[in-house]
This record gives sequence, structure tokens and C-alpha cells, in this order.
Amino acid sequence: VEPAAGIDFGVAVTRGTDADKQVTFAGSADFLGITVRSLENEGAANTGDLKYNQYKTAAVLREGYIWAVCPTGCVPGDSVNYVDGTGVLDSGAAVAGETQLDGATWETTAAAGELAVIRLDTSAVTAGA
Repeated sequence: VEPAAGIDFGVAVTRGTDADKQVTFAGSADFLGITVRSLENEGAANTGDLKYNQYKTAAVLREGYIWAVCPTGCVPGDSVNYVDGTGVLDSGAAVAGETQLDGATWETTAAAGELAVIRLDTSAVTAGA
């Protein structure tokens, strides 16, 4: 993990400055995958420190299904986008400062701020504007 503040679980990432060893928050058109929650990388109980710290090894899902928070809510078949520079995932068409993940879809229903399943197939996913 490259950023000094670390990287949360369930966000879009790309290769970092050292492309062989680092990931950082995805920007437009450079999506690598979605960070996977790791119990061994959670901070002290009840502190809210749920992330990969800088220099730690992060698990990144590049193909498959993953639970993620959907800030605005979603229904099956909704498109997936992320906020450039933070990697926060959401549903619907991307607007300025966001990137659409063509080929990735939300697979379950969730109200705003709840967990839902994303289907991700990096052979079909392209990060478009």
C-alpha cells in the first residue's frame, strides 16, 4: 500500500509508483481491482481503523464477487462507478470526478449506505469516463 493514510477495504485501486509492489487509489482509466477486507489487518477492536496501512500487503480482487458499501443504494444490474482519487464505489452513471466501470455490475439490492454484491470480471471491465 502506497498512501501514507492507508487504503480502506472495498475501494477501487490501481498500481502504485512501484508497479510491482504497490497499490494506490484509482484515478480515471487506471483500474486494477477492489481491495478485499482482511481481518488480520483491522485495527484495535471498535476503533474504526478498518484498512490496510501504508507498506502492508493488500488483497485485491480482480475477478469474482465482493461485498461493498453502496453509498446511494442499488438494484441488481446497476452499473458500478468509483470516485477518482478515493476509490469509493457507487452505483449509476459516472459524473465529473468519477469513473465508470464498464462490465461490472451490482448484483443485489441495497438501500443507501448498505452492503451489496458487485460482480467483477476484469477481462470485461474497462474504466471509461
